[in-house]
Amino acid sequence: MTTQNPPCRVLVIDSCPETQAGIVRLVHGRGIAVTAVPDPITAVTAIDQVAPDVIITDLFLPAGAGLALTKEIGSRRELCPVIVMASDAPESVIVQALRAGAVDYLHKPIVEEELAHALYRARHMLPGDLADLSGVRRSECRLAIDSDPAHIPGILSWLMKTTASTLPDTQRLHLRGALQELLINAVEHGNLEIAYREKQQALAKGEYELLLEERLAQPRIRSRQVIVHVLYEREAKRVGYRITDEGAGFPWRGLLNQSEEAISTEGGSGRGIFLTRSLFPNLTYNDRGNEATITVPLG
Repeated sequence: MTTQNPPCRVLVIDSCPETQAGIVRLVHGRGIAVTAVPDPITAVTAIDQVAPDVIITDLFLPAGAGLALTKEIGSRRELCPVIVMASDAPESVIVQALRAGAVDYLHKPIVEEELAHALYRARHMLPGDLADLSGVRRSECRLAIDSDPAHIPGILSWLMKTTASTLPDTQRLHLRGALQELLINAVEHGNLEIAYREKQQALAKGEYELLLEERLAQPRIRSRQVIVHVLYEREAKRVGYRITDEGAGFPWRGLLNQSEEAISTEGGSGRGIFLTRSLFPNLTYNDRGNEATITVPLG
């Protein structure tokens, strides 16, 4: 007696009945069960009921809800790949969707071969978490990322999906916040050499994007990278994150021991470090101050 694999559950979100029927027809006989809904409100309920393996959503749902829905799906079902589709989406909108968590883009009308390839890629993504890999005692990964803050959300989402999905909700939320602070500090304050007050003044004047463009236009700064190193150790029941920038570093010892009252007196400078240390007391820096490390216990 042979055991058949359960069908791949695909949720299609599109207001066009023809598109819904077309996708059902294109995947027929491929071991895929399709549930189709017309709008984001129905989709939220269907996501909880169907527990889809892959979601395909129109990028231009009514009132521009497609992009917002892509972001919401990422927060509700972090391990569920999202494929977006549209007739004539500008490249900038596609990039926004990918940064929001989408893993692929399909042009309408949907072509069978392209749909098959997109579903294959989505179904064969890396396992959701290093801890899910049976038999792995120790694993390392190293990312070298550009010094553009726009890349941080995508990097953060990938890290959470592949290294922290098995953590309890509260612990995962704390880790996301800490990694976000450390990545922003490494990119903005480290590599781009943007001081805290300088950033606040630029934000107040609506000139933050101009400040980023000015820094990234300098060859000396543009070539810098941030290195993210993740070390998973099953026997030690921990995963460590080390984030290193190529900046000059900073006098971290004084900031690491500051109280919240002192930070408020200084106008907020050092608040990110204070919050990260509050959540992860094992936060450490190298002597230079351009490398931060936190360790997360597992189970």
